[in-house]
Amino acid sequence: MQIEDLKFIKGQGKYLDDLRLPGELSLHVVRSPYARANVISLSNPQRALLFLKWEDVKTYMPAVSSPGAKIKRMPVLADGRANFYGQPVAAVVTEDRYEGEDVLEDVAADYEPLEPSLELETPKVSIYDDVPGNVSNEVFLKGGEQSVFKEAEIQVQRRIEMARVVANPTEPKGVLVNYHDDMLDVYVSTQSPFRVRNDLTEVLGLPPERVRVFSSDVGGAFGNKTPAYPEYVLAAVASMKLHRPVKWVETRREHLINPTQGKGMIIDATLYAKRDGTFLGIKGRVIHDVGAYNFTINAVMASFPARLITGPYTIRAAEMRATSIFTNLPPTGPYRGAGRPEAALAHEALVEELAHELGMDPVEIRRKNLVKGEYITPLGNRIDPAGSEEVLRRAESVYRERQERSVILMFSAFNSTAPGESAKARIVGDEVEVIVGSRPQGQAHLTAFTKLAAETLGVEESKVKIKFADTQDLKEAIGTFGSRSASVAGAAVMEVVKKLKELKGGSGEVETFYRADPIFAPGAYVVTVDLDKETCVPKIQVFAVDDVGRALNPQDVEAQVKGGVLQGIAEALWEEAKYSSDGIPTFGTIVDSGFAKAYQSPRVNTQIVEFPSTLPHGARGVGESGTIGGMAGTFLALEKVTGRKISRIPVDPREVCGS
Repeated sequence: MQIEDLKFIKGQGKYLDDLRLPGELSLHVVRSPYARANVISLSNPQRALLFLKWEDVKTYMPAVSSPGAKIKRMPVLADGRANFYGQPVAAVVTEDRYEGEDVLEDVAADYEPLEPSLELETPKVSIYDDVPGNVSNEVFLKGGEQSVFKEAEIQVQRRIEMARVVANPTEPKGVLVNYHDDMLDVYVSTQSPFRVRNDLTEVLGLPPERVRVFSSDVGGAFGNKTPAYPEYVLAAVASMKLHRPVKWVETRREHLINPTQGKGMIIDATLYAKRDGTFLGIKGRVIHDVGAYNFTINAVMASFPARLITGPYTIRAAEMRATSIFTNLPPTGPYRGAGRPEAALAHEALVEELAHELGMDPVEIRRKNLVKGEYITPLGNRIDPAGSEEVLRRAESVYRERQERSVILMFSAFNSTAPGESAKARIVGDEVEVIVGSRPQGQAHLTAFTKLAAETLGVEESKVKIKFADTQDLKEAIGTFGSRSASVAGAAVMEVVKKLKELKGGSGEVETFYRADPIFAPGAYVVTVDLDKETCVPKIQVFAVDDVGRALNPQDVEAQVKGGVLQGIAEALWEEAKYSSDGIPTFGTIVDSGFAKAYQSPRVNTQIVEFPSTLPHGARGVGESGTIGGMAGTFLALEKVTGRKISRIPVDPREVCGS
């Protein structure tokens, strides 16, 4: 059993809504019933302790920019115009949650509906007067030997649309804010307390030393719990005005329609090659739906899959255009994989298409072009030496046994170890306490970090206590996303306890920030689909081979891969945040959003390759690998079993069954 398991098995986890503070109040949000509308008037409900409108806050949420981008930051409350269904328009604070639901109904809101824009290509409606074509950002990526395109003897092209999806952790978002003694204490379910603190200090204009962020157990995240949200700001403003603690806990309905949603992307790419199967170059375009506003990193997210489009292959030139488009839908953001599954789906569809056109074996064409050793892609990614050849060799042995009904695919998962991570270590009695900037949302970080610290110190694991940092524990930290915790946070743990060990007298405290560059984790998956033509239900088997560097905790590696595979399959087959032509969601429950059911879980067999990374423990990361292989593999296997080219996920059952 992993160290962290027993607490949750015994029901002793403590989540955000389990926290209670004396005098706690409840925040509730009035949301727009239109995808685009002018807010004409809002009535003040008599029973509310506090009623907040745009005039009471007048501030916007942070957003990452880039040169030349048209940035439209999301207002904390609609600044006279609502631009997506569910956008916060006003907020009420009441004594308790039940009263709040009633008071919400007392708020009379008058709107002037406007025509929304949902199109990514050739939109008819301009959302913002100063943003032509609703283009928020457009980046041209070009590198390598451009002359090689003229050498091409064959070209294959694929265009694939990927629908929006909802990240559905077990625990929705939530925050509890307490303003006292000129300090803002924020309790939040988050992947990064430091990111939430930095966002709140920017929005509220407070110095960082006056904002303390604490995180309890986190019931899942998938990228959705990284930044601060408007509701967090509203709770803070309310607590500062009322001088009492204020809590907001998202309902599942709110979660479904709230930022951030994932994907919402089109990739159209062409692979250029020689007739002997040698890859030469790739050109194409990524179009990303950022939603109504720039929020968190969505202004630059189109560049992620564009930069990864060459996959694990040696390709001499690339040219990609990455375009971010505003629509009247909720802002998108990172969702488990964040561009990696999208890029893999595109490059593996192209490789399969080329193999088919040339009549080449799908394993051999991949082996012929596979990166061997260190390699810098034409778009500037440095792929570090890894076990690409070994993962392909192992996957091939399974593929050969079932190739009539199976596909084989490859990827190299980009692990976001840069810029690094923080850790602190200190002697407490006869034990060592290690404080880590990364925190779990279901992963077994406690087991992995305890093992690394104990090994490095040469002590029993019982002598090591791990604490996941709140903002007062470290100078700065990054957080958990991008398959970075076991890799770079684990390296920070090793470095800080080594420094502690070197202290004279064996006592004291040490803090470090371990810096690292991105690393890659190759995988090769075999996906088999048996299709019931009467029910249109595919039965899926997956054989996953992943190079994880050193496997710090094989049990957690297997769990991460299997969970990721199911998530990737669900994205290919079922999951979609569907909206009507007027921007109104047509899904009202988690079931309507295509959430995978337990009985739909595939048979997944896993194998681990341990080709050490350059990090001190040799680990790489695996948190997103299953999602990458599961999504791309299911798509390609369905194409093979049906004999049809598919242009969109989730796959329409009519395309599968031929009706």
